[in-house]
Amino acid sequence: MSIQQIRLALLCSVFLTVGLKAQSPTETSMNEWVKSLTIRLKSDWQQPPVTELNGDARLEIKFDFLDLNIHYFYYKIIHCNADWRPSDLSEPEFLDGFNNQPIEERKVSFNTHTNYTNYRFELPNDNIRFRISGNYEVQIYDNNDPEKIVARARFSVFEKQVNLFPSLKTITDIDYNKAHQQMDLQIDTRNYPIRNPGMEMKVIVNQNSRTDNQVALSQPTFTRGNLLIFEHQKSLIFEAGNEFRRFEMVTYRYNGLHVERIAFIQPVYHAFLSKDAIRAFRSYSFDRDQNGRFYIRNSEGRDNDNEADYFDVHFSLDAPSPVGNGKVYLIGEFNGYRPQSDFELSYDPAQRCYAKNIRLKQGAYNYQYLYLPDESNRGTTAPTDGNFYETENEYTVKVYHRAPGERYDRLIGYSFVKSIN
Repeated sequence: MSIQQIRLALLCSVFLTVGLKAQSPTETSMNEWVKSLTIRLKSDWQQPPVTELNGDARLEIKFDFLDLNIHYFYYKIIHCNADWRPSDLSEPEFLDGFNNQPIEERKVSFNTHTNYTNYRFELPNDNIRFRISGNYEVQIYDNNDPEKIVARARFSVFEKQVNLFPSLKTITDIDYNKAHQQMDLQIDTRNYPIRNPGMEMKVIVNQNSRTDNQVALSQPTFTRGNLLIFEHQKSLIFEAGNEFRRFEMVTYRYNGLHVERIAFIQPVYHAFLSKDAIRAFRSYSFDRDQNGRFYIRNSEGRDNDNEADYFDVHFSLDAPSPVGNGKVYLIGEFNGYRPQSDFELSYDPAQRCYAKNIRLKQGAYNYQYLYLPDESNRGTTAPTDGNFYETENEYTVKVYHRAPGERYDRLIGYSFVKSIN
């Protein structure tokens, strides 16, 4: 297939958008030519992109650009405050080395119906290292022009100045082993005194990397010696949700997990998933999911990075009538865990279901159906996937500190914890 044909097919495809997608404070984003963007710890792909200052762990950034022509991409590092707005620091204050580095590792797709080039780089590396803790954004741009940003990926670098002791319980201040999970948190500041936590400190808590239900705290419930204690805080009560749904499409030769059929419809293969049922009123059933992540894999190839093909994936959610007055979205790592227009499902009254087609690279995927009420920025799984206290969720806790006179938010503590069935 020629490049012109591919471009025409992409322009006609329903899942594409124009320009860079709108962002919320903590997620990856990309334009319509960039697909399968990930930023992960190289040592553990199932960990959030958070690394310790001066530690040994490296972040691996990968993405596909849907064009066989070689593009000369560069990346630039931006230091951000706790709210992900750029800090006032100059580059030499937060970086060792030189910014605006070329991405030199790339692979052209081989034996695929969708032509693309796979790009990869790591942070930190021989050319660039982090001098301070905090939030960072890496901006990827084309042809040495920083204004032509094609993708952004965000990560955090922490110092271990305070010790965090988060605990999760299902006996909450709202209900008893029913639909919620509640976090209590203790912060030990014995080695790093904070004089005025309410003014100097920010605590950010995320559930399964979502940002629509992110919690920001500053004032502890009380203090005990060196401990800052957050207990019985209403904002630390989260809907428990449900385990992520899963499917696999690692080959065109046979149907994978939760795939009803595979068909070639010019110019690409299509994977039609089995129709999903609303799980809100069913009993909880444990499934060992990956909390929304995806893993690229092609069973016919040797190199998943450039031999896995792109399929049009058909999702459908059985619903006798529309769910409320809001909208239903697909969420997972593939779209930054956030409700966005490209992943909104349409309701088909004739088929009595929600439906959406999305082009995804071959592999194993986790996904959820998130309902977003009208005039609300906070989603819920209550009417689609339900809320069950037994659900295994993961939570990240980040503690930021800005002492009087400081010009940026230090990330002085970090914890990653999972709820237990």
